[in-house]
Amino acid sequence: MKNLEIVVVDDKEEITELIKTFILCLNQNINIHTFTNSVEAKNFIEKNKFDILITDYKMPFYNGLQLIEMCPPNVKKILISGYISEIAEEKLQKLNAVFFVKPVPLRALSKIIFEQEEKITK
Repeated sequence: MKNLEIVVVDDKEEITELIKTFILCLNQNINIHTFTNSVEAKNFIEKNKFDILITDYKMPFYNGLQLIEMCPPNVKKILISGYISEIAEEKLQKLNAVFFVKPVPLRALSKIIFEQEEKITK
């Protein structure tokens, strides 16, 4: 059985670690790749296959929307930000991305992860 591959990007390490710990509590068989540097995340996104991208919006170098735009269409995209007014909702819909305001609603996040898991195990 294929493991779910999740990429988590936030310039604050405590956020990436919190999300990683939460996801691993849901399921130990998920591979999580965390990045606090958006350039490293971009390089990973371009070279690897993964199922879910969870990214902060405001970061140095590349913002979350730019990272989302680099993802293949089949990747589930989740944008997290404290700056809701800056992000155009129609742009998120066009990119097929889900948006959460910080702090991350963990129950909603877990629902998305379970849905993606079901898709890849079928």
